[in-house]
Amino acid sequence: MRRDDSSPQAYRDDVDGEQREMLEVIRDVIFELAPDSEEIIEYGMLGYPGLANLAAHKHYVALYVTPEVLAKHRDRLSGADCGKSCVRFRRAEQIELEPIRDLLRDVRSARSE
Repeated sequence: MRRDDSSPQAYRDDVDGEQREMLEVIRDVIFELAPDSEEIIEYGMLGYPGLANLAAHKHYVALYVTPEVLAKHRDRLSGADCGKSCVRFRRAEQIELEPIRDLLRDVRSARSE
């Protein structure tokens, strides 16, 4: 599904319903852990340089991170579907905040080394 990617705000405004809710929950965690993070449009999705990307697709919301760090956290994200470098959430109840926080903390740590 093609979203309006002229700005981060336009992208978010173009997402409706449960996907919007899921996008905002994950986005809040990103800014909780990296309050100084810049939000940009990167590869047609929301980008947080040096940390992650976030996208609303037709049937899910995906959080994209480095594959090496995701591999270490895959077992803690049992409610979601994990790819090589993304975590896909089809329903809001699949989003477990603490494992996502730990994942993003490790991404930040790995990128700062």
